[in-house]
Amino acid sequence: MSFPSKGLKAINHRDTHYRWIYRNRAGKNELWVEMSASAAGQYLIADVPRVVNLEMIPLAIDYARANGWDPLKREAPFRCKYQKGAFVAVDS
Repeated sequence: MSFPSKGLKAINHRDTHYRWIYRNRAGKNELWVEMSASAAGQYLIADVPRVVNLEMIPLAIDYARANGWDPLKREAPFRCKYQKGAFVAVDS
C-alpha cells in the first residue's frame, strides 16, 4: 500500500508542511496524511465519515502526533478513526 501521488493537497500545520488526500477504498472513506519533507516516512490513515470538513485534518495530525505517529521514520501506517467529534485509536 503506497501513498498516492496524484490529487494531493498541502497544509501547513504548526510550522510543518504536510500533504493530504481523502480516498474511498473498499467503501471506507479515509484521510491520508504525510509530511511533505519525509522520504518514504510513516504516514497517517484516518477513517472518516462521509461528510468531512477541513477542520478534521489538523485534528487528525494533532491526535496522531500525540499518540506516536512519527512521519520521519519508516514504519507501518499510523491508523485512527473519527468518532463522535474526535479521533480515537483503531482497535487491531
